[in-house]
Amino acid sequence: MTAATRHTTRPVRPRILTQALYRAAVAAGRAPSAHNTQPWRWRLTGNAMDLYLDPDRMNGGRGPVRLLDMISCGAALHHARLTLAALGWRVTVNRRPHPSSAHHVARLHIDGPASASAGTARLARAIRQRHTDLRPVTGSPLGPLDLRTLSQAFTSHDISVHILRPDEVLTLTLAAAHAQHIEAAEAQWHEQLALWTGAGRILGTVDRLRLPTRPGDHDRAATFAVLHGEGDQDIEWLHAGEALSAGWLFATQLGVSVLPFSAPIENTQAHEALRRAVPDLNHPYLMMRLGRHTSEASAAHTARLDAAEIIRHHTPDECGTLLVETP
Repeated sequence: MTAATRHTTRPVRPRILTQALYRAAVAAGRAPSAHNTQPWRWRLTGNAMDLYLDPDRMNGGRGPVRLLDMISCGAALHHARLTLAALGWRVTVNRRPHPSSAHHVARLHIDGPASASAGTARLARAIRQRHTDLRPVTGSPLGPLDLRTLSQAFTSHDISVHILRPDEVLTLTLAAAHAQHIEAAEAQWHEQLALWTGAGRILGTVDRLRLPTRPGDHDRAATFAVLHGEGDQDIEWLHAGEALSAGWLFATQLGVSVLPFSAPIENTQAHEALRRAVPDLNHPYLMMRLGRHTSEASAAHTARLDAAEIIRHHTPDECGTLLVETP
């Protein structure tokens, strides 16, 4: 080995690591979550950060409602690791590091510095721009190229996207129209289906669903899609959240609105209607509405928890110093 190729090591100051982890946790706090519960908390230790479910902010204890919390945490996990990558850090991700711990979701460990690509930096900047827009979709419909590009962005960790055909959306709308009871969580989903078909277009549904009747206020330009995958375990739902985050941030860059719906997953009747409409699906994780708006104005971003509510620092004596090689 010559002097030109010989490397030395230099320590990274703990303060730099703490700042990077803190920025990642704050960025993760902007992730989307079911019913805006933000059911996560972070523990920062040296050069690592651990993600936990917060029982006080979870949607429920078991079943699909609890699994929606895993989707939320998956989105937060993606936001955090994307932020660290954009800051120039190489990170190892360990999902469900302790399977016996129901609340320990993942651990991110900084291994050392790394080059950040321009694409990664652009995607990370979209974190602050991303938001949920409830307005009807009034822009031009997404074309085949748009949908292919977006489908690729949402596809990761064996999570796939199915773009609903118009006849499949109509099947779901008819099923919703014959629902005997509409819970509060389903109202938004039913209204979106009604907007897509247009008020009064389905016989007998206006009174039952109280469809909007304002002329021209319908979502025929919207596209509906389903995130689905092979498994139904916690880890698959966590991956679904990561895929949701990656695809949503990419869509934000393209000026495409993403509106997720949990009702077809939470409600048994709605879930069965979805499976009947799209029998080839594996395990559906989330429904989404995709589309563009004709104006840039939108609703304000939803309220986020203060950093102090989701971040805890822990510095044990045995915490080592990260060493990095330099030429």
